[in-house]
Amino acid sequence: MPVKREKKAVTKSSILLTSSSGLPKWRQSPIDITKTATWSKKFPPLYLTNYWSQDGIATLTNTGKTVNVEFSDRTLPSMRGGPLNEDEFQFMNVQFRWGPENSLGAEHSIDGIWYSMETQVMHWNTRYGSIERCFDKSDGIAILSYLMQVVGCPGIPDNPSLAPIIDNLGRIKKMGSSTTIPSNCLLWMLESCTSHGYYTYPGSLTVPPYSECVLWIIPSTITKISVRQIDAFRNLYDDRWNNILGNSRQQQRLHRRRILYATDNAVA
Repeated sequence: MPVKREKKAVTKSSILLTSSSGLPKWRQSPIDITKTATWSKKFPPLYLTNYWSQDGIATLTNTGKTVNVEFSDRTLPSMRGGPLNEDEFQFMNVQFRWGPENSLGAEHSIDGIWYSMETQVMHWNTRYGSIERCFDKSDGIAILSYLMQVVGCPGIPDNPSLAPIIDNLGRIKKMGSSTTIPSNCLLWMLESCTSHGYYTYPGSLTVPPYSECVLWIIPSTITKISVRQIDAFRNLYDDRWNNILGNSRQQQRLHRRRILYATDNAVA
């Protein structure tokens, strides 16, 4: 079950200086999505296109720090609507965040509840013409991020919808290695897409240079994953042949940002 843990406050010495001027940034991610800072809002529908296509090639790669999924030889998935205004965001890649324990591995938490893993589907704003031009724009990147939770004890059945990705991790244990996987490997996202709400807030990348260019979209439905499946990620190796036991960034202060919860029940 998800575990609620007491989080240590971020001290002044741990505030990251990410601007060229040396001034601290105030829109850093990840965060704890607290109910006291969350407001409900009714958005237009959020449209996801071409995520479940069986065309083209999907490539799974061990970067030495995480696992990447990228597509080629196909119309790339795209996202529009919802909190994205009139912009269209095109798929970049999928990245995974996990930790050494099943009770703590996702980067985001919800009201102090921690989860086992987080899968981040990254997109860039096509209004800016190229990915490279997006990292210095406050709305340059959109990350559709799914929280995952280990359910049950060892021996509990796997989540079959994750099999196209996880069953191929044994082929990329070495850093830098890649393999092709079924092109419809993101079908597991459909379960969360049927939920009636998601959280959204302005933030940053959770890897260097921590650019504050991200609009985060985090579905409220939690994806189930088995112990065997999450252990397959920890069995991958980095550049020193050590197991990649975790790659999550420490949570950052909210700094008076407002978190919005998209729901049909909101007044406006």
